Amino acid sequence: MSDARWFEIESAVDAAVRHFAGAKDLLQKLPNLHNPTDRYGFEMGFMHAMQSGQTALEMALLYIFDLCGEEAPTGSRWHADLIARAAHPVGKRMAILNEEAARAANETRRFRSIAAHPDDAFDHEQATRALESATLLVSLLPSEIARFRDEIDP
Repeated sequence: MSDARWFEIESAVDAAVRHFAGAKDLLQKLPNLHNPTDRYGFEMGFMHAMQSGQTALEMALLYIFDLCGEEAPTGSRWHADLIARAAHPVGKRMAILNEEAARAANETRRFRSIAAHPDDAFDHEQATRALESATLLVSLLPSEIARFRDEIDP
């Protein structure tokens, strides 16, 4: 396979890492913000960064499925099914994500659902839990995708 076939995948992985890392920076600043407008801006920025990171991660997986000639999951649970399938071998395709990365991706996926349908209260505990998983993905995702690429496209 040509290097050009990996361009979109690598761009999506880079975007996921950038957005998840940006979310960490935003959440770390929240405890020092006392102005309600500033807090609101950082909370919304954090949730958007988490949503964008998750979307980029899912795009990378969808591009990989396409590269491998594999159809994307469909239906109302397609986001969860995408991660579950990426964590397991399918046919001759090896797993794309290891178990730890898949668990982290599921946690950030769950948080995206919360962020997409927020109520009036920002839940710092949920955000912190999701950020732990996002931080893990920042460190794992590039190496997991590189490992997968090396296996199928040495």
